[in-house]
Amino acid sequence: MNASGPAIGHPPARGADARPTGRVLELLGPSAGGIRRHVDVLARHLPEHGWEPTVAGPPGVMDGLTTAATPISVGLHPARATSALRGIRRLAGDADVDVIHAHGLTAGWLAALARTGRPVVVTVHNVVLKESAGRAAPVLHHLQSLLPNHVEQVIAVSPAIAAPMGARGRRPVEVIIPASPPPRVERTSESIRDELGLGPGDPLVVTVARLHPQKAIGDLLTATVEIRDRIPGVRVAVVGDGPQRVELAAAARTSGVADVVTFVGAQSDGPSWMAAADVVAVPSIWEGSPLVVAEALLLGRPLVATDVGDVGEVVQDGRTGRLVPASRPSLLAAAIIDVLEAPARAERLGEAGRALAVGRYGVSPLVAAVAVVYDRVTGRAPT
Repeated sequence: MNASGPAIGHPPARGADARPTGRVLELLGPSAGGIRRHVDVLARHLPEHGWEPTVAGPPGVMDGLTTAATPISVGLHPARATSALRGIRRLAGDADVDVIHAHGLTAGWLAALARTGRPVVVTVHNVVLKESAGRAAPVLHHLQSLLPNHVEQVIAVSPAIAAPMGARGRRPVEVIIPASPPPRVERTSESIRDELGLGPGDPLVVTVARLHPQKAIGDLLTATVEIRDRIPGVRVAVVGDGPQRVELAAAARTSGVADVVTFVGAQSDGPSWMAAADVVAVPSIWEGSPLVVAEALLLGRPLVATDVGDVGEVVQDGRTGRLVPASRPSLLAAAIIDVLEAPARAERLGEAGRALAVGRYGVSPLVAAVAVVYDRVTGRAPT
């Protein structure tokens, strides 16, 4: 389970009767979607594997989840960083933690710079993208490359993220898929379709994503032009919100698909929308180990996704879903059309995807893998 051999292992759990033997501070930076849900799962299940967690992060970062977080205004701006460093030192002392586990580049650097005397583990959930970082990209790339030298262990959520970092740092990069809660369907497919004005047989494509350049929703809009021409009555539901919402709505009008595409905004029950879909589409230009892919597969929904991050490990083209290159809207359209035109084959794809996902995304073994890292960096287990 390292960058030179990125097979993802599942160590055994310690058993239901295990009691916490160590304390860990789970530190988040500004986070949305899968990262904060991953931390929520860690916080709820680490005690089963010998670790008692304290969670901290920006105000509101864990809103709507089971786990509460101590508010720390996390950021690299000097004024915010000074406050964050004080908060990390205070929490590390008050909670008497044995290890700090930071999630993301910002939290990782702050945990390292706090110099609490505790070992620091950092999970890298994404790489720095020029498209989203803009003029700050060179500085952030530099910070990303230096971070492994300043912490005890780096965890990457996919081999694609681990590879460029593998030669740096004190230990090889671990590859551990983020532990995430099983998807919970809270609404019926009929209620979702009624909201969209669709009948049970009307074709529905759903994407669940933050409206950010990384997610390439614009490529899905371009693909929708071709899909609409081949699939009468198709509807595309975009579930999520973000900085591109106004821009994307304008693009839908410009390309003539505003009557086909519905922007439903952020929803607390994304899995319900995916469960109602005939196809779940993931058109991203970059991902690590995206939660939406795991959820779609576990729900047994036919999935069309781009070959980014670790998606190609689970979406095997023609067997567990359809896999297409990123930034190729015409190929994305062709794959979605193929699935919509062959319902029986689509059902087989969904069933095969679910069978694969059940073995890959189990919460207990993935949380156990993180606990083993804590054991190692604190000297509780042999290196």
